[in-house]
Amino acid sequence: ALERTAFAGRLRAEPDFAPRYVEEILRFEPPVHVTSRRAASDTELLGAPVPAGTRLTLILAAANRDPRRFADPGRFDPDRPDNRPLSFGAGGHFCLGAPLARLEAQIALPRLFARFPRLAATEPPVYRDRWVVRGLDTFAVAVAG
Repeated sequence: ALERTAFAGRLRAEPDFAPRYVEEILRFEPPVHVTSRRAASDTELLGAPVPAGTRLTLILAAANRDPRRFADPGRFDPDRPDNRPLSFGAGGHFCLGAPLARLEAQIALPRLFARFPRLAATEPPVYRDRWVVRGLDTFAVAVAG
């Protein structure tokens, strides 16, 4: 999020921008990339038969970059219309903590950028070597420049 400094000013100036910014962060960098499920009944998925009981690996991060759902999916765009990423799952498997996580980010990010207006990355982030739960190993920033 911090490498997208062009949006920091908007977060400071427009409080109503934070929810859109957070949704795009969740779409672009979901906290969980992969989950698994079992097919409850015989079904079809993208034209392929899926018998009941089949274990499926679902890549949420890929769904959030599906060009059939999101125009120009590789571009970070908080003004993206109808942005509803699958970062916290859906339906009966929706993350119970999702509303709190969203609210925390919507409050914290504008305050962080307001408190440190020149906050900037000093080097690219380094991600942990994990496939399921993504996260940063290191992310060096400067608070004044």
